[in-house]
Amino acid sequence: MNFRRVLLLIDAESGVGPAIELIRRLAPNADLLWIVARLPARRVAWFSSQAPADLNAAATSWLEAVQSAASGAARSVEVRVEPEIHASGLVELAEAADIDLLVTRSLPEIAEVRKRRPLAVLWVGDEARGSGPIENILCLAVGERARRAVGRFLRDHVPSGPRVTALVHRLSSDVASALQVAGITARVEQATRFPSGPLDLVAVAHFPGALLAARKWRTPVLILPPLESRGRATRPAMDVSDVIDENGVIRLRAHYALGVGRLEPIPDQMLAVVSGGRVVATAASEDGAAELTSVPDADALGIYRLVGRESADPLTCIEEDIALIRPASRPLVLFNSNLAESELRLLSRVEAADLLAVRMRVTESSRAIRARLRKAGLRDSVVDARAVLDEGSALDVGNDLDSVRLARVATRMRAAGFPIAAIVYQGSFPPSTIGFAAIRPEQLPSNLSLQPPSGGIPSLGQRLDATTGASLIAGNRIELEVDNATARRWLLEAIAAAKSRVHLQIYMALDDDVGSAVEAALAAAGARGVTVRVVVDSLHGFHGSLGARNPLLERLGGRPSVDLRVLDRITSAPSLNELKQRDHRKIAVIDGELALLGGRNLSHEYYAGFGEVRLTARSRWREVPWLDAGAKVEGPAVAALDRSFLDAWTAAGGAPFEIAERPAVGAVAARVVLHHGLRDARTLDAYIAMIETAESRVYTVNGFPLVLEIQHALLRALRRGVRVRTLFGNLTPTHDGTPFHGPWSSARTQATELVHSRMDALVAAGAEAYELVVPQQSAWERGLGAIHPHVHAKLTSVDGRVCSVGSANLDVTAGYWENELVLIVEDPPTAAALEARVDRLLAQSQRVDPNDPEWQKLSKRREWMRRWPGVMSV
Repeated sequence: MNFRRVLLLIDAESGVGPAIELIRRLAPNADLLWIVARLPARRVAWFSSQAPADLNAAATSWLEAVQSAASGAARSVEVRVEPEIHASGLVELAEAADIDLLVTRSLPEIAEVRKRRPLAVLWVGDEARGSGPIENILCLAVGERARRAVGRFLRDHVPSGPRVTALVHRLSSDVASALQVAGITARVEQATRFPSGPLDLVAVAHFPGALLAARKWRTPVLILPPLESRGRATRPAMDVSDVIDENGVIRLRAHYALGVGRLEPIPDQMLAVVSGGRVVATAASEDGAAELTSVPDADALGIYRLVGRESADPLTCIEEDIALIRPASRPLVLFNSNLAESELRLLSRVEAADLLAVRMRVTESSRAIRARLRKAGLRDSVVDARAVLDEGSALDVGNDLDSVRLARVATRMRAAGFPIAAIVYQGSFPPSTIGFAAIRPEQLPSNLSLQPPSGGIPSLGQRLDATTGASLIAGNRIELEVDNATARRWLLEAIAAAKSRVHLQIYMALDDDVGSAVEAALAAAGARGVTVRVVVDSLHGFHGSLGARNPLLERLGGRPSVDLRVLDRITSAPSLNELKQRDHRKIAVIDGELALLGGRNLSHEYYAGFGEVRLTARSRWREVPWLDAGAKVEGPAVAALDRSFLDAWTAAGGAPFEIAERPAVGAVAARVVLHHGLRDARTLDAYIAMIETAESRVYTVNGFPLVLEIQHALLRALRRGVRVRTLFGNLTPTHDGTPFHGPWSSARTQATELVHSRMDALVAAGAEAYELVVPQQSAWERGLGAIHPHVHAKLTSVDGRVCSVGSANLDVTAGYWENELVLIVEDPPTAAALEARVDRLLAQSQRVDPNDPEWQKLSKRREWMRRWPGVMSV
């Protein structure tokens, strides 16, 4: 053991042999042994100069015996005689000599000394005997603070040789993890009763005065130093779930463990991570979330709040012990931790796979979940879905999405090398999965035949395969555009050139100049014998839901040459899912040979060019064009896009039709990523995969509130040194800082604040964030000046090698609720050309300056919006 400076308190009439022998055993490498002999009043004369010769001889003989017995017990041995020394004198001596172990047989001084100085105190009973090394130690570790004190003692003073028995209130299955966190190398076993065999030492955290006085002990008792205070006694307890190693990154979320209901994130502060008995990492938390990029070589970690404990012993500060879970060889089944007790018992059927609970909602503490798991006989590890997905604190997702979120946790862990075999989910919406099964508890088989692959999925292509299921389609010719007039020309020319069929899917349609032009083109195509199929979302197409009738769509549907279908009519008071789970895809497929896709709905602001419209200060906001983007595709990918239309068409009651595969016409490879609301989140996963694999630069063009997962992925990219350039706008366009008027303009202006608030963290972290500006055009009223329009485009590009365009915004509604389509183009020339076009837009736009006092004031004002539910946005 590592006690170095020992103070032995003895009575002058007592023998010192047993005590010295015990010191040799406990402190074999002591630097100092200071023996203090306390004299009773009747023996003070022994050391008096006037004492008779026989008393002096007795005193000399006694001192010689003490020095002889202590010879070699330390590098330096000192003996001094103190008449009637008590606790205060012992504390002074201990401080003067920097004593770390006090050895005594006297009970009265022990408690008082420990109050004044944090010493280890060894109590030696009258019958204490023994020789040789310390081999058997009993540690009383009942209670958290006692366990911490015992852990510190074992870490600092007990080598790997002795056998240690820890007396605990309840046996734990996680002893190895606790030893690893504490850095303990000794062999430790648990017991709930005193062992029957011989003991060399008993270690306790609290002074057991009554116990020692009540019986004679043959075994010496080591009373461990009291723990330092943890700080303010009113600080609420902390709750942290177990964490996973995701390709060298650990994300955790720390909450206050306050009763039942939603647990609140701890305030922003530094967290310390303990392994091997020391702090191995620190991380700054934001809304309770923290990330570690230096992963300790350990299977267990201790976590505590660092403020006020910077110099304290880490083992005395640990607030939560958590497991660090890494990929293993056995298949892994994830399950919702909120399963009922009867459902948890069903999990015992699984024999060929390991089980891991996932907390989907922060309504129950990790400790409570672990207790329920132990009661059901299951492994008591639980990870937090919010930490794995890095979702942030905003209430962006509802309970109905938990099955999809659980599948996404599994997909993300699978991409990090975890051999996910299945998930066990709750809820009425079965999630769509790739490579693993989705099972309800009552359907769980005893033997899972699926053997998933092991090893991480490092490349973008592999991640997209694993997370979207969209295969790479080669041999295409693809053009991208960010110009409304070009998009309008492409659409009208394609319909005019159609020979056999036109398939058009839209989300919204208005009876305006653009709508009537497309209506005429479709009517003309039908008149010449072309099969025209049109499908539109009933709610946002204002046709067929809640009694709404759209004049444009009524006319189209009334034409014998046009087959019009509407999706998902609402006929009564709608639920949130009915309002949000809409089909948001926009696509046109002509003759099965050419496809157009993007973010544009069928109305003026989407297809009118900025220089084509006469704008004045009195113009309505819908007259102001928006920035949008699209793609023209020819080649084999057209069949995949036509199948997307077929999916919507048949869902609306249309009859199936044949789709022919197309031959190669070019050299561009692309993926058609389809997302089905309340079943998967594949477009969201595609965006995150692109950002996570960026090495040099990321471009995003988006006008809706960034889902926090994407915001956090961009922040991680910035921390990796990736250049992030992003373009956004105003939902209500403005001129000279003044919003254009029109219906809902005030509400849209408020929604713009939420959009901008989700950009603030990126600006503060060093992203190049631009608000779109279109300079004065000749068609506009003179003096109107530049305008700040809405950005409706959904563009992403990474490293000049891969880019995307489609209908899916980078917000939570697109990520989870709406049906979406995104085209991912894996072609460097196409991506580089798109980035160059975005660069030109950025050059004319207004960059947000993080040092601008006005931006700082706005950012501070809308700081609360970082918790505003994204689902409440437009």
